[in-house]
Amino acid sequence: MFQNYGYEVASLLKKAENIRFELRHPYVGTEHLLLSLLSEENEVSKLLKEYDLTYESFREELIHIVGRASKEQELNLYTPMLKQVIELANMDAEENNKGVVTPNHLFLAILDEAEGVAYRILVSIDLPIEEIYHKLKKQNHTKESRKNLEVLKIGISLSETTNKNEMIVGREKEMNLMIETLLRRQKNNPLLIGKAGVGKTALVEELARRIKEKKVPEELENMEIICLEMGAVVAGTKYRGEFEERLHKIIKEVVREQNIILFIDEIHTMVNAGGAEGAIAAADILKPYLARGEIKVIGATTLEEYHEFLEKDKALDRRFEKIMVEEPTKDNMMKILKAVRENVEKHYGLKLTTQNLEDFYELSEEYLFSKCNPDRTIELMDSVCAHVKLKNSQGRKTSAPKELEKVKKRKEKYIKLGDYENAIHEATIEEKLKKEMMDANKSKKLHITKNDILEIIEAKTHAVIRTPHSKMMKELKDKLHTNILGQDDVLQKLADVMECPKRKGTSFLLVGGSGVGKTETVKLVSESLKTNLIRIDMSEYSSSESINKLLGSPAGYIGYDDVYVFQSLRENPYSTILFDEIEKAHPKVLNLLLQILDEGFITDRKGNKIRFDHTFIFLTSNVIGKNQVGFSVANKPSFEGLLSKELLGRIDAVLEYNSISKEVAEEYITKNLKNKTISVEEILQESDIEKYGLRNVRNLIHKYNKRLDYQES
Repeated sequence: MFQNYGYEVASLLKKAENIRFELRHPYVGTEHLLLSLLSEENEVSKLLKEYDLTYESFREELIHIVGRASKEQELNLYTPMLKQVIELANMDAEENNKGVVTPNHLFLAILDEAEGVAYRILVSIDLPIEEIYHKLKKQNHTKESRKNLEVLKIGISLSETTNKNEMIVGREKEMNLMIETLLRRQKNNPLLIGKAGVGKTALVEELARRIKEKKVPEELENMEIICLEMGAVVAGTKYRGEFEERLHKIIKEVVREQNIILFIDEIHTMVNAGGAEGAIAAADILKPYLARGEIKVIGATTLEEYHEFLEKDKALDRRFEKIMVEEPTKDNMMKILKAVRENVEKHYGLKLTTQNLEDFYELSEEYLFSKCNPDRTIELMDSVCAHVKLKNSQGRKTSAPKELEKVKKRKEKYIKLGDYENAIHEATIEEKLKKEMMDANKSKKLHITKNDILEIIEAKTHAVIRTPHSKMMKELKDKLHTNILGQDDVLQKLADVMECPKRKGTSFLLVGGSGVGKTETVKLVSESLKTNLIRIDMSEYSSSESINKLLGSPAGYIGYDDVYVFQSLRENPYSTILFDEIEKAHPKVLNLLLQILDEGFITDRKGNKIRFDHTFIFLTSNVIGKNQVGFSVANKPSFEGLLSKELLGRIDAVLEYNSISKEVAEEYITKNLKNKTISVEEILQESDIEKYGLRNVRNLIHKYNKRLDYQES
């Protein structure tokens, strides 16, 4: 009879049959269907409960009027009236619910027929049938009509997607400001402004969760927050006018419903959305409705995009109340991490200690500074948990699952053969194996170590963190002393400073003649510490405009969106920067260096903060003081006129390289020359070591070695 119905209605009819059997009535009628409706938790039973009609009270009234039979009737026969009610419910569902019958349709059909035992009992107990009918009809119409709303087809209801277990903590100030703005008579549209990742969208999701749980003022209790993406509104609008028509339809629906709050993430996209030639932008369509206060809109954007798009449109800007969302403090961040810990542990099946949470925060603060909290730390936590889970699953033994599979196959085989005794025996073994596996998983909770966190940070930043600093310094010293000859004192001084690098970046000034090993030293440092090397030839920065190559062009100038030198630092914060031939730089560039060495960061033309916390900065120069080249015993090195006193005062160490002596040159030649047909003296005579250092010597050695390779081949 009811095989074509959904589970809910089918179970109601089956329950009506059971009630008929229990009461020993001869036929299943509308009265049994109504009792079945009252026994379940649905809209009909909730509405009738408001009028003091419950399952117990209606059952008593039915027994009082109809009574109970003494003889049981095994066969379930439906009365003609019940069949009519079911048919009417079917017809009603076809018209307004795509053929899906609901409890509402069944009860409305009982009232529409105005006949049958159920209806007569409702009349006899003086129930306001007309009032109940119109109220349920209105509810049903509202529920069905809402399904066809354009705003619900395009937008996403945050009330349905928000997880009630994921609470937002430490944001009471911003939450209260947002609720206060929504309650205002005028200018009741909050605009959340903050950096990417500070939790603007999460704040709106928390508001949706509170509305769902009725933890907001009475005026907002029945509101629903719909997330509307401009991309979804524009999608599919091929012809002129389609976009405007769709947006007008959405706005009119919101105005008519009166309980919808629109949330537009990345609201700056609204300024130009749909604004093709001859078309009207979305912002211009929304302005009149915002001005009259007919709709409520929550917007979210970053400060840069607010200044670039929204602030310029004064008429739109003044319709919103700006709420600044800052990064949470350490205390609030720890509260947030503790709040999300339970869900993370449940998802990954591992255990997170309070020390783990502190490590997540502190290490992300130190090494992942290009992003904002709480997104930065939560993302790190997620990455580490996924990594540990994967590592554990790869190393897990698979013998138990394989044994379980064998037992299942043997059990199925015995069942097919009809050998139920052995099948029961295998089923017992199967249950035992399952229990053992569950107990093993429960007892073997995964734990996260600090090494796991550092491993993920290394993968994200391309930095070497887990290798002990002492080991790296030993390798660096060995490389420097092996490859840089005749500069032992200088290299020792360099190593001493690098043993304890500064928080704001460590800086050196390397001074000496050509070919003494300054640039080679920097290359070896970068290679040993496995950092990215950025070489900047200061001869290219001799004009005042050349500073734009480092920071980017000012807004409005050609090249504003082009890539600039320091932009690579944002992707590779662990770098060694070489400013070669610093004496050739323009004073503006030197002033920029002054800020870098003093503050440890600079701001580019777009307002992005570029940090030098984990960098090694090297400045090289061939000039010592005014009109002095190289070193001599007679002339004591002087740096006056090379760099300003302010800049020199901020450099951690000045390394004065010695001139290349004949002995050092002979050692270098002996070590690198493969072609023994050429004498050391011959190379020394051909190269001018006093003027060019080892540069010419290296070129000559390379030439003679290549000649030897050619002859041998």
